[in-house]
Amino acid sequence: MSWTISKEEKYSLYVPEVTAESDPMKAFAQLEPSDHKIIDARSIDFSDALKHFVSSVYEAHVEQQKSFIVVVKSMSLMEQLEELFIVVPTVSEAIDYLYMEALERSV
Repeated sequence: MSWTISKEEKYSLYVPEVTAESDPMKAFAQLEPSDHKIIDARSIDFSDALKHFVSSVYEAHVEQQKSFIVVVKSMSLMEQLEELFIVVPTVSEAIDYLYMEALERSV
């Protein structure tokens, strides 16, 4: 699996290019904590191993004071993931959340 990346002024939006041979773990492993990220993961199925791996990628971003926000496809998935990393239901809400985090960091 690879990413389609849209660079914006304050963040980058990552959308997975999912194929039958996709390996989401490898794709998430490529995400360095160099910028603020919104991950549109609505097309990704989260296994238990992937959930914990994404949590470690999230933690690496937090350590570098970079936002890492994941958009998921359902409220039930949000409930499963919200204790591991930041999840929201839409890209619009992810952008709002990112700007709120930026305000908190500047205070």
